[in-house]
Amino acid sequence: MPNGSGKRWLAQGIDDLLKIDPAQLTRVIDRRVYDATLTGEVYRDAEGARAAMEGWAYPRTWLDFETIGFPVPRWCGTRPHQPIPFQFSAHIEQSKGDIEHQEFLSLDGADPRRPCAEALVEMIPSTGAVIAYGASFEKRRIIELASVFPDLEAGLRAIADRVVDLLPVTRANWYHRDQRGSWSIKAVLPTVAVELDYAGLEVKDGGSAQKAYREAIAADTSQSRRRAIDAALRAYCGRDTKAMIVLASALLGSSQ
Repeated sequence: MPNGSGKRWLAQGIDDLLKIDPAQLTRVIDRRVYDATLTGEVYRDAEGARAAMEGWAYPRTWLDFETIGFPVPRWCGTRPHQPIPFQFSAHIEQSKGDIEHQEFLSLDGADPRRPCAEALVEMIPSTGAVIAYGASFEKRRIIELASVFPDLEAGLRAIADRVVDLLPVTRANWYHRDQRGSWSIKAVLPTVAVELDYAGLEVKDGGSAQKAYREAIAADTSQSRRRAIDAALRAYCGRDTKAMIVLASALLGSSQ
């Protein structure tokens, strides 16, 4: 059950979703999860998704960051555990369906903020929606970069102003029982395109991306291993942005 609503039933000694009396499910989202779990049928509201996304202008930039936060700051001007972007992937989709992939990755151990900020301004189109999943995270990172580099502030804030979020659109318009109450992109993606599952990747999630980054910048890491980490991180972050495009297509009932 999403949003911790299962605790209510556990308190009553009910540990099986299908043993709940559906008449007692007063929240729309809980009933949706119940029905999809019982029937095995996917809930999809293509019209709702279309209405939510119709204002997302082209070119659409599908954006994802990977960040690192050191307990003891490594670079001047950073604070403990501050999420510092060392990588991004951006799939840029034109209105006719053409897609270009842009990316940034810094593994030299130097402060990655300036080169990341420059790459964002250079690579992301000056118009169109910038789409992320749980977009407040990406938006905060862009605004933080803007506050550090005054000469790039206008361009970065223009990007931040165009950020929109695919997560609430997905939550409102899609549910498959295999999500098991979660709308994280890694829970949703296998229900849409199993071939894009993360299981076959060396880097599978944000935690392993941070671990890979720390290994890559370590002084005793060999050049061959650093190249392998570089490839693994690019594959993972690129998968995240490709996944959003595929997911958006599924929400609309079309194929990508």
